[in-house]
Amino acid sequence: MKMNSYRIMNKGGRTANMKKLSIVFLFAALSLLLAVSAAAGTVMYQNGGAENNFKNGASGALVLDVNFEEPFNLDEADYLYIRYYIEDPEAYANNGQIEITSSGTCDAQEFNWDLGTMDMEAGWNEWQVDLFSGRETGGMPDFEKINYFRIYFFTEGENLVALDYVAFGGENEDFSSIATELGEVQREEHVPKDDVKRTGEGDVGAIAVQAAMELTPVNTEETEYAYIRLFLDGVDHFTGNGQLELTSKLNPDQQEIHWDVSGLDLQDGWNELKLDLDLPDSYDADFNRAAVSFFRIYMFTEGPLSMELDYVGFGNENDAFGNDLPVYLVIPKELEPAEEPAEEEPAEEPAEPAEEPAVEEPAAEPEATVEEVEEPQVEEPVLIPSTAPDPEPELSANTFDAAFFIALISVTALLGVTFTRRKS
Repeated sequence: MKMNSYRIMNKGGRTANMKKLSIVFLFAALSLLLAVSAAAGTVMYQNGGAENNFKNGASGALVLDVNFEEPFNLDEADYLYIRYYIEDPEAYANNGQIEITSSGTCDAQEFNWDLGTMDMEAGWNEWQVDLFSGRETGGMPDFEKINYFRIYFFTEGENLVALDYVAFGGENEDFSSIATELGEVQREEHVPKDDVKRTGEGDVGAIAVQAAMELTPVNTEETEYAYIRLFLDGVDHFTGNGQLELTSKLNPDQQEIHWDVSGLDLQDGWNELKLDLDLPDSYDADFNRAAVSFFRIYMFTEGPLSMELDYVGFGNENDAFGNDLPVYLVIPKELEPAEEPAEEEPAEEPAEPAEEPAVEEPAAEPEATVEEVEEPQVEEPVLIPSTAPDPEPELSANTFDAAFFIALISVTALLGVTFTRRKS
C-alpha cells in the first residue's frame, strides 16, 4: 500500500517537472522570437535604381531625400544600410552628408554623417553606417519615430548620383535581394544661371536665404566692406547657431569667409550690416576676392522665424546703404526688372465672306414616290472582359526576420506542451 502511494506521488512529481520544463522552453522560444525580430533588417526605401531616382549637375549640391509617411523605429538597430550611385567620385567637393531626422525635414532633430568618411567608388556603393557614430544637429532625433532621410553630394564637375535603397538592422545584414539597377538616364542639360532665394521661414531647424551667381560673379578687390540689408521677424527664437557666408566656389564651406550670426546683433525688422571683408570670424586662404559668387545666411530656430533679403553689395568706408553702391552681388529688390506680361497674340481678322454664286432655280422635277425605309437595328456592344493580368500588389517594407525559424521554434514549444499533457 505504501509502495503504491509512493509511485503515484513520484508520477505526479515527474509530471509537474515536465510541465515546468515545457513552460521554461516556451518562454525561451518567445524570447528568441523577440530578439530575432528586434535585430531583423528592415527596408525604409527601395527600388530607387529601377525608378531612376537620380540627380545630375555640373556644380553645387546634388540632393536626394525621402519623406516616410509612417515613421520607423530604429531604437534597437545598430546600422544604417544605403545603396548609392556615384558617377565620378573624383568630382566630390568635400561637402556632403547622410542625414536622418524625426522632424520631417533637414537640420532639425537630426543625426548626420560626413559623406567624405565613406569609401566612394565609381558606380554603386553599398554602405553600412554605424548609427552610434552620427552627429546631432538641431536637437536629438527620436529614434523611435524616424520619418526623413537625406543625402547630398557637392560636385565640382559634371556628375550623377542615385539612391537605390535605405534600410536598417544589425551587423552584416544582407539586402542584395532588393538591389536594382539604373535604367536609361535622361540627363538634364546644365544651363548656367543666377539663382537667388530672397525669403526663408520656418519654426524649427535652419532658416536661410542665399544667392548662387554662376553667371554674374563679382570682383570685390577694390572694396573694403560688404553691405547687406536683411529683414527678420522672430529673432527671439534664434538658438545662437548660424553663419553669414561669402564664397568664391558657388557653394558653401569652400573658399569661404564667414561671420557668426550670434555676433551680428540682429533685431526684428530691417537690419543693415556693414562687414569688414578683412575681419571675418573665419577666412579661407583660397577665398578669391575677384570672383565672389555665393552668399548665404542661415539661423537655427526653436520657433517661428522668417527672413527676407533685400541686397548684398560691396563698397568702401564712405559709401552708404542704398541703391548706389559700387558693386552688387544681389541687387536691391526695388531695382529688379519687373516681369513683363506675356504678349497677347493679335486676334486674327475674320476673313471676308466669299460672294455666293447665283443659284439657278431648278426645273420642276416629276414627283417621285417616297418609299419607307426601315431603320437598321443597332446591336448593343458586347463587353469583353479584359485579358490584361491584374497588377501585382506593391511590396510593403521588407523585413528579414527569419520568420521560418521563429515559426519552427514556436511549433516545437507547443508540441512540447501537448506531449506533456498527454503523458500526464
